[in-house]
Amino acid sequence: MNCWKLIFRGFLLFSFVFLAGALSAPAQTKPLELTYSIFFPAPHKNTVLAEEWAKEIGRRTQGKVKITVFPGGTLTPADKCYDGVVKGISDIGMSVMGYTRGKFPLTEVIDLPLGYKNGLSATRLINQYFQKFQPKEFEEVKILYFHAHGPGILHTKKPVEKLEDMKGMRIRSTGLSSKVVSALGGIPVAMPMGETYDALKRGMVDGSMAPPESLEGWKFV
Repeated sequence: MNCWKLIFRGFLLFSFVFLAGALSAPAQTKPLELTYSIFFPAPHKNTVLAEEWAKEIGRRTQGKVKITVFPGGTLTPADKCYDGVVKGISDIGMSVMGYTRGKFPLTEVIDLPLGYKNGLSATRLINQYFQKFQPKEFEEVKILYFHAHGPGILHTKKPVEKLEDMKGMRIRSTGLSSKVVSALGGIPVAMPMGETYDALKRGMVDGSMAPPESLEGWKFV
């Protein structure tokens, strides 16, 4: 593992969990209207896909189900999406296990540095895990599906070329990646991705653990 050249290659896995209550409803003339809380900003590809998914549900149900997507955490903040579904603030939500550390102790094993090479293999693994074990820690909700991204990368405002360069650096990190940051001498700072750009700009953090595609999706470049 190339750990500390210009970029640090960690194995940070965000296991995105789609959550929903039961969608069944008695026959009715008006469409079943559902809310979908997603923390990605409106232009982000994940939000665009969520919008298309919602439209497809509408088409396949012939308008009997209407899903309204609330991007950018406008309905529930990123770290409150799961609880928002449980409490009925939203009907569907996209959550990240790294934002709810300790809430799903069994499933968080998937966040360990297991050597995922890409998001596809990580996504396959967590879905196979869920299908086999059906963990009771998700009994409050109905899981639609999981998806993940590949290895997280340490993005910093100044080069990290050796281990000593990490000492004292404040690194935005969530879930088990915070332990990786601490082990390397950095200071983990927990925050949702939506707050990271401003935190980097204002000097509140010196870097962030995130997959390469976040540079485009969250406008880091």
